[in-house]
Amino acid sequence: MLEDELVHVLSTDLEIKRLFVVENRNSFRFVQKLKSENLKPFTFSSDRLYPIVLENNRRSSGRFVKLFSDIPILRQIYGSFNKKKQQELTVVVNLLRKDLHSDIDNLQYEVYLNAREMSQISDGILLFYGKCGYSPEKVRDDLHGLDCPVYFLRDDERNIVDDCVSVALGGNDVYKKTMLLGNGRGAIYATPMWLSSMNETDYKSTASYQNAKKYLSSPMYSLLFKINNQNCKDNNFDRNTSEFAKIFDMEIINTEGTMDVAINSYMKAKIDIYESME
Repeated sequence: MLEDELVHVLSTDLEIKRLFVVENRNSFRFVQKLKSENLKPFTFSSDRLYPIVLENNRRSSGRFVKLFSDIPILRQIYGSFNKKKQQELTVVVNLLRKDLHSDIDNLQYEVYLNAREMSQISDGILLFYGKCGYSPEKVRDDLHGLDCPVYFLRDDERNIVDDCVSVALGGNDVYKKTMLLGNGRGAIYATPMWLSSMNETDYKSTASYQNAKKYLSSPMYSLLFKINNQNCKDNNFDRNTSEFAKIFDMEIINTEGTMDVAINSYMKAKIDIYESME
């Protein structure tokens, strides 16, 4: 659901030396977006990719050098090596299905499963999820024993964001203030990815439509907050928003989005990982 934010973050990080994407049925559109930003990701299935990344890390890691970093004469050599390593950042992206949030238990299971696999090749993992109905404290505890630290998307107050809408708007406080604009009327919050199912040939035959129909048939839901972001380049967003609002008889309210949560969380995780390797 946050692939547009992730594409933007990766396209602005000039320190990425190698970008790998786990090839699965969720990755094709994401890879195309990366290429449109002049990025050149390597795509492999997970069973092929993980050994490649491990071998790549083994060649450039130099962790054995760290064993000698307490020896004064070698400390400067190690510092120079570590600085060079920071300039050779490897990023591995593993996209999960965007509809996992419809089943919280399944969402948590998939996050745990993939985090455990990724931890075997990673110095740190950033989960591109909000709370999404599960307890971040429980997730932190459950993932505490992994071989690398796990980071979460946080807003300016360092709170873990509620969900993808909070990420798109800029944090939990902005989310709450936006809710108040509805004056008690039920609202849906639209991003290009949230409405991407509208791109299907027959939207009304999709599972997304059936799920939306279950609760949007209630007259309580009458507002559609369209979260605009100049960094999202979905040419269908305007059309999809208008069509969705027409189908469910909703009033469109335009509001501005931001990439700040995604960018700041990514940079914080990256800096922490660098510092842990010094």
